[in-house]
Amino acid sequence: GELMGAYCLTEPGSGSDALGAKTKAMPTADGSAYVLNGQKMWITNGGFADVFIVFAQVDGDKFTGFIVERNTPGLSLGNEEHKMGIRGSSTRQVFLSDVKVPKSAVLGEIGKGHLIAFNILNIGRIKLAAACLGASKMAATLSVKYANERVQFKLPIAKFGAIKYKLAQQAIRIYAVESAIYRAGMDIFRMEQELLAKGQSHNEALLGAAREFAVECAILKVEGSEVLDYVVDEGVQVYGGYGYSSDYPMDRAYRDSRINRIFEGTNEINRMLAVDMILKKAMKGELDLMGPAQAVQQELMAIPDMNLEEETGLFAAEKKTIGKLKKAILMVAGTAVQKYMNSLSKEQEVLMNIADMAIKVYTAESTVLRVEKEVGIKGEEALATQIDIARVYLYDTVDQVNKFGKDAIGTMTEGDEQRLLAMGLKRFTKADLYNAKEARRRVADVLIQANEYAY
Repeated sequence: GELMGAYCLTEPGSGSDALGAKTKAMPTADGSAYVLNGQKMWITNGGFADVFIVFAQVDGDKFTGFIVERNTPGLSLGNEEHKMGIRGSSTRQVFLSDVKVPKSAVLGEIGKGHLIAFNILNIGRIKLAAACLGASKMAATLSVKYANERVQFKLPIAKFGAIKYKLAQQAIRIYAVESAIYRAGMDIFRMEQELLAKGQSHNEALLGAAREFAVECAILKVEGSEVLDYVVDEGVQVYGGYGYSSDYPMDRAYRDSRINRIFEGTNEINRMLAVDMILKKAMKGELDLMGPAQAVQQELMAIPDMNLEEETGLFAAEKKTIGKLKKAILMVAGTAVQKYMNSLSKEQEVLMNIADMAIKVYTAESTVLRVEKEVGIKGEEALATQIDIARVYLYDTVDQVNKFGKDAIGTMTEGDEQRLLAMGLKRFTKADLYNAKEARRRVADVLIQANEYAY
């Protein structure tokens, strides 16, 4: 990189509704150039970017990307925004007043700017999740160090169960989302290699691979940013009053974290987008959603088969639980499709319930698969607390899926149908009791001994 770039998509009146942008690009009379007029907002790198990728409407309705150099006449910048966090970054408004660019400055094709904008967002979302992961590990390490140093009642506060719970939960959620990031990252990499082998360019292959796993990218953006928010919030709590002081590091971590739930698409948008993309794949015949959903609904009417072959192995029970949780998702999603059909997009609360179920199950399954793979390499003894992490995360996930499922079922149904679905949800979110307290303490003890995030 010899040049710095800025991505100019958001406008004062169009944030989540990117295609509602008002910036215009009018072709010149001879067709050799375009003249851009409009305003962009919250532009990262705005203060020092050499090149601006500007999205504008050609002829009023053809969303298109343009490459605009910094010194182009008519391009000007607003003052630096005074932000809650990420104060080391440059964030400015970009003003375009009769900015003339040659026809060669069109990025891609006229009217196809949304393909570029949204595919780049897929990559940005998984990268944001990875960035949040790194920040979470840093905040967790700060929490452990302070808990070891801070003495109350003649003991380091790290010795107390309430603090061990916080340290363990930080680590459990970090490890789980890291597992999901590794999983999706490898899926994208493998798809990229397949597309490269078919003759696509690097950029085409990367964008195509990210598009294929756009659901996972959206899921990870949500989970990664919310894990970071959880970790820094608990970090402030571990620090106590000092956590509220700007002289201590949790102040910056807390403020910097908050933006991640907003940019690259708000978490609400990403939740609904994830479900919408799954449904669109189903409608295109790329994914059989209704077949399994109907099979699950038929299963509700049948007598449970108590003689099924049991899977064996370290995580046999956990895999069985995950399988049932997937059935819960199919049951709720299938009911939503049947109930609302083409108007489902208006039922945003239900969409977010389904998304939250999927996010938690995907992350839990990723964690189990990761630990299982590592156990196969290093053995159970070496991965003892990672096994605890996988089991505690899944233990928590079961209750969360039950809650999201109940909310959706209560919204969509009534009477006998509601009772049937509630019974099914209870069956699919049933899990044995587990001593999560002792497991969390074992996880915390490793952190306390290492004096840092150690997984």
